[in-house]
Amino acid sequence: MRPPPRAAAPPRTAAGDPFARFHGDSAVTTRLFCFPYAGGGTQVFRGWQSRVPPGVGVTGIRLPGREQRFRERPFDAWPQALGALAEALAPQTALGPYAFFGHSLGARLAYELAHRLTADGHRPPELLVVSACRAPGVTPRTPPMHTMDGPTLHTRLREMNGVPPEVLASRALMRLLEPVLRADLKLAETWEPSPGRIAAPILALCGEDDDIDPYEDMVAWKHHTSAEFAIRAFPAGHFFLRDEEEAVLATICGRLGGVR
Repeated sequence: MRPPPRAAAPPRTAAGDPFARFHGDSAVTTRLFCFPYAGGGTQVFRGWQSRVPPGVGVTGIRLPGREQRFRERPFDAWPQALGALAEALAPQTALGPYAFFGHSLGARLAYELAHRLTADGHRPPELLVVSACRAPGVTPRTPPMHTMDGPTLHTRLREMNGVPPEVLASRALMRLLEPVLRADLKLAETWEPSPGRIAAPILALCGEDDDIDPYEDMVAWKHHTSAEFAIRAFPAGHFFLRDEEEAVLATICGRLGGVR
C-alpha cells in the first residue's frame, strides 16, 4: 500500500544564506548589517526597517544553527566564522555605503569583520555600532559561560534575562537552543581582538545596569577608531536592546541620517 503524500514544506531561504533582508533594493542607498547576540537570530531586527531613515536597508546576519540555517553546525571558532562571513559580505561592500550594528557577540563579529574587510582592500563601513560589548583589551568581569554545566548555565541565563522564561522552562526547546548558545558563547568568550584602529566612526551603546559590559568597560572603544567616537547609556541591563529598542533605534538613526 502506497504511503500518503507528505505535506508540502513551507518556503525556505536557500541553505547557507547568511542574509535576512528586510528591504527591497531599489531605493536603498545605505545598508545596515545587524549581528545578533549569542543564541539570537535575525528576528531581533525584523521590525527595524519601518523605523530607519529613508534609503537605509536593514539586513540581519543569519548565523548557522538557527532559523533557516538550523541544520548547519554553528560557528565555534573565529577563523571559521570570519572566513565565511567576510566572503559573504565582501561583495556587499561594492554596492555602496554600509554600516554594522552588533550586540554583545554581534559587536565582536562586526568589529573583526570591519578589520578583515578593510585589510582585504574593501570599503570600510561608514559606521560601526558596538552594543553591550567591552572594548578590546578590557578584562571580562564574569566567568566563562560556555563551559558551565547545564543547571549553572540555565541559572545564569535566568539572572541575565538572556532567554525567555518559557524557553528556559522547556526541556525540548533548551535541547535545541543550548548547543547553539554554547557555540556562540565560546566565540564571544575566546575573542582575541585585532589590534589597531578602524577607519570608521564608532558608536558604543551600553546599559546603565549591565554588570557584564558596563559603561566604564566600553568607553575605551574610543581608542579603536581613527574617526569620531560617541557613547550612549540606556536605563536597563545587558539586554537593553530589547527593553529600550525605540531609544536604541533613535540613537542609531541619528548617526545614520547623514550617511548616503
